[in-house]
Amino acid sequence: MEEKNLASAPKSGKAMYHIRCEEGDVPRYVIIPGDPGRTEKIAEYWDEWKEVANYREYRTLNGKYKGMDIAATSTGIGCPGAEICIHELNEIGADTCIRVGTTGSITEKFNCGDLIIPVSAVRKDGTSDWYVEKEFPAFADHEVVMALAEACNRLGFTYGFGLVYTVGSFYIGQGRPLSEGGYWPSWAEKIIPDLKQAGVTNIDMDTAGQYVVGYIHGMRMGAVLSVISNRVTDEWGDKGGEKKACQAANEAMLILKEWDEKKKKLGKAAFYPSLATEE
Repeated sequence: MEEKNLASAPKSGKAMYHIRCEEGDVPRYVIIPGDPGRTEKIAEYWDEWKEVANYREYRTLNGKYKGMDIAATSTGIGCPGAEICIHELNEIGADTCIRVGTTGSITEKFNCGDLIIPVSAVRKDGTSDWYVEKEFPAFADHEVVMALAEACNRLGFTYGFGLVYTVGSFYIGQGRPLSEGGYWPSWAEKIIPDLKQAGVTNIDMDTAGQYVVGYIHGMRMGAVLSVISNRVTDEWGDKGGEKKACQAANEAMLILKEWDEKKKKLGKAAFYPSLATEE
């Protein structure tokens, strides 16, 4: 009997409705950039790759990185699109995702071209409010954070850990006036200074929502962000950061796979894989 296409859970044939992927199209390890064009920049470091889906902002490539099965699916800008992507990836078998994105620094500690690994995030994204109470934290999986740090060490990249402010706005919500003499609420002037006082390191539009949605789905989530602006020095530029972030995410996935295989061999959960000993 033909399966009905239900409004409560729409599909496109056997594929997920939005990302247009079905079971078998992606492995458990999926890198999730925002920009569809960044999927190819990630795949440049793979042994081989092919495009398996491309619909709206969701472009998916799969292939092999140093022999391991891997995929990359773009999420677009902001958390509503990422929520859809993460849910549908999980439905077809993904359980570990690393966001590769860009961010603006609000501290002298991180400059354009640097990499930030967000350990936790301030939830101003909007999407995560529909999942849990505002007091619920947005945090990265500790193994993914360690794998990203190890990847940067292996590759010789400068990086740091961060507390990111994720907001569902690029202009007013990030303290940017719409235009000279245009709409400018008094509280917007205080956004950056207040965040700096609280020790927030950077701003983006995706990480907090992705962390919460992924956690609720039982997934391991993390992110590596390249700094493309510094609001303290008023500087803008990539300076090679995007390329480094793509490399770091690929290598981190390989490290996670190595650790997962070690845990399976040991027959127990090794919360700190570097401390595990071979039998």
